[in-house]
Amino acid sequence: MTTEERVKQAIRILREAGPGPEFNLYLLGLKPEDPLAFSMVEIFVHNARNQYPLAVRKGVRLLPRVSGETWLAYRLFRSISIAYVGMGEMEAGESYLVRALETARQIGDRESVSRMRLQIYIARFFKAEYEIARRELLIYRKDPEAQEPHRADFFIGIYALIRGQPAEAIKTFDSCLETVEKGLLWLSTLEMKGLALRITGKLSDAMEALVESATGFISYDSAYSAFPVAKALELSRLSGLEPPPVDLIRKAISLAKKGSWGEQAAVEELEALLKDDDSDAAQGLYESAQNYLRAYQNIEALFSGLTAAYLAWKTDSPVFTKALKLIAPLVPLHPGFKRDPLLGDFMSEIEPLLMRALKSGQDNKGIKAYLIGELRVLVDGKEMKLTGWRRDKAIKAFVYLLLWPKHRIPADHLFYLLWPRRAYNKKNRWGLYKAVDTIRKNLGRRELLTHTRDYYQLEDTWTDLEELEDLARRADATVEPAEKEELLSRAQGLAKGELLPEFPYDSYIDEHRQYYERLRKRVFGE
Repeated sequence: MTTEERVKQAIRILREAGPGPEFNLYLLGLKPEDPLAFSMVEIFVHNARNQYPLAVRKGVRLLPRVSGETWLAYRLFRSISIAYVGMGEMEAGESYLVRALETARQIGDRESVSRMRLQIYIARFFKAEYEIARRELLIYRKDPEAQEPHRADFFIGIYALIRGQPAEAIKTFDSCLETVEKGLLWLSTLEMKGLALRITGKLSDAMEALVESATGFISYDSAYSAFPVAKALELSRLSGLEPPPVDLIRKAISLAKKGSWGEQAAVEELEALLKDDDSDAAQGLYESAQNYLRAYQNIEALFSGLTAAYLAWKTDSPVFTKALKLIAPLVPLHPGFKRDPLLGDFMSEIEPLLMRALKSGQDNKGIKAYLIGELRVLVDGKEMKLTGWRRDKAIKAFVYLLLWPKHRIPADHLFYLLWPRRAYNKKNRWGLYKAVDTIRKNLGRRELLTHTRDYYQLEDTWTDLEELEDLARRADATVEPAEKEELLSRAQGLAKGELLPEFPYDSYIDEHRQYYERLRKRVFGE
């Protein structure tokens, strides 16, 4: 057997029999027989176990060994993309999806070409590039070779809901529910139909759909069950409807605590909504909205943040201002939710405050970093020099945190970026602790770099690259020519110069340079 055949057989066994004795026995014989095949399968297993940083580290190191093997390169690009997306690094994930697509085209694998195209479009949807994703999904949907047309329909339905066409969204979701086999996609469609029913004012029907969706996910032992349960509990709190069953809530929380960042944010929302005091609930909902946003769950971030703002407004809680700042960039991207019968009037009432939050930009508190052109960093309004840090690894770690989406990196992945050939063990982690300590000392406020749930997070941070992304998304979303021109003009003013020219030979920064160039071409219409 060839390496390709061995990898395909291993994946088939894993999918059919699961990670049991048969698969373990196959792996045991594969390692001495074909080390390359073993390494390929090992990366696949890391992804299946949500060990994404390890999958990226091993995958990137393996790339030179598959350069002459087109199918293996395709499989590896795909695995690396899955790992990056799992960590919330959507730009790098999309970059590897594009490489997987190009490789699939080289080998003439039309089915894989179709699947990679769809994955790229979905990644753009999660980045809130809704207009671009919708156009691509509609083209994909017309392709007779489309492998998963109903997945495309699912996102097209969500787009209709976002743009203020809930009746059209329900029609699309109903078509999916009639044609798709009952399973995870069917349950996700039912969940989004529940949200659409809420927007149309059919609150009891919405609750019924959300509870049915959650019950179905729990039958699969899916951590995602917390998403529809959170939507149902939020609906109950705002409308006075009977909440979902207590056992359903408990089971969803138990499952979601083992899930990824999005599921854990849903747990935070559920725990916040279970609090009787509106002020305490507002604080918990704000924190869940932050984490939804970091997990690229933009719709959930908007509703959780908006509910936080509403409860904070009712109780005169200081969370109100923070929640406004969080949801301000999201509201223009989701105009259809202004029709929500529960929070729509509140959104209209606070719209002037939201516009003010958008235009005011970043204040002098926290970290403000300019990455385009000469690197400049300000902390609480005072410039911070990086030249006297003495530790090059600390400077690199800080730059990586500034670049990483939402400024949040798993601790083991940050370690691998700094020391790609070292094992992440207790002895070697000491170097990472020193780098982090150096960053905290130079920031002057240790709370600006936190360590929670095995990831490092820069708090209260603004970068010009993030601002550029936000302006580009808002320009795509608006239908007003004058507003679009004003947003693009501001974006073009930022997109002058190279990204971090001080770091010319860094492979990770190079990936972001490629993304920056794509973004730059987009705002200049090239």
